[in-house]
Amino acid sequence: MTNTNMNDTNDQNQAAEEILSDDSKISSASDDSTSAELSLEVQLQQALRERDDQTDRALRAQAELENVRKRLQRETQQLLQFALMPLISDLLPSLDNLNRAIEAAEQSGSVEELLKGIRMVSSSFAEVLDRHGAKRIPTSGETFDPNLHEALQQIPSPDHDAMQIIQEVESGWQLHDRVVRPSKVIVSSGPPTSEN
Repeated sequence: MTNTNMNDTNDQNQAAEEILSDDSKISSASDDSTSAELSLEVQLQQALRERDDQTDRALRAQAELENVRKRLQRETQQLLQFALMPLISDLLPSLDNLNRAIEAAEQSGSVEELLKGIRMVSSSFAEVLDRHGAKRIPTSGETFDPNLHEALQQIPSPDHDAMQIIQEVESGWQLHDRVVRPSKVIVSSGPPTSEN
């Protein structure tokens, strides 16, 4: 074989090796891209599963929150509906005593017995209100306070200073620090002035 033929054969072999090398590179690149596609597909599926899981958790948390809200609303409504139950329960014995006083007065015909029974019932009602935080607003000897008292009349009085309460017409009550009903009172305008 001639040198030229050998060179040609070597060149051909080298070209064939390069082609094979390029084919293996393409095949390797194709394997890498297939592997990358598979990896991306796996990552996408995993991301979709995580999204679905997070969506499910969020929906469950939202449903639980809605259930708690409805339960609290129902419990609050029941609390408001039955809030007066202890007061009513405490007032019933006083009402029973009032009915007993009426029956006793009807049977005996005595006004004194009726008056005694009514005083006991009045005292019993005041005790019940006191137990529930309601207090009578004091008026005797007090100075008029528009936050606690309602003046029905103002009259001169030689025995009382100006703005001092002379008489309570209707007692007032407050629940803790809030006025339920102001005391209706007659207030002194001070000593009468002599007109010449």
